[in-house]
Amino acid sequence: MSQENIDQNYFEKTYYEKRVWIASARLSNSLMMFSKTYVGEDDEMGHNAINDILVTLSESEIVPKYLVFWNNAVKLCVEDSKLLSVINRIEKYGVRVLVAGHALDKLNLKSSLRVGKLANHFDLIDAINQVQKVINF
Repeated sequence: MSQENIDQNYFEKTYYEKRVWIASARLSNSLMMFSKTYVGEDDEMGHNAINDILVTLSESEIVPKYLVFWNNAVKLCVEDSKLLSVINRIEKYGVRVLVAGHALDKLNLKSSLRVGKLANHFDLIDAINQVQKVINF
């Protein structure tokens, strides 16, 4: 048997598995809303707490359907935010990240948005109405 026939037979008998990328996280029917760049008090512990919540969320198997950032929390989604890569990872799980355009305008940060979708108040209210649970930080 020639080398060509051996290669062809090997190829025909080889099992090929079709792989499809599926996010490892499951979406819960909830929304997490952030309005500040910290949780609780505006001190080291409060800033560490928001960091810890988002990092833990980025490593979780169950994530909310939406993350909403408004008021000063929009600063977490703009250029030079230390949490950009974390929020980006969460977004890749299929979480819809909404960032309030009004707050970005008021803070002159609209051109610095690096993660999430620019959202108006109708988008935010629509997202709130689509879920069973809203968690506010």
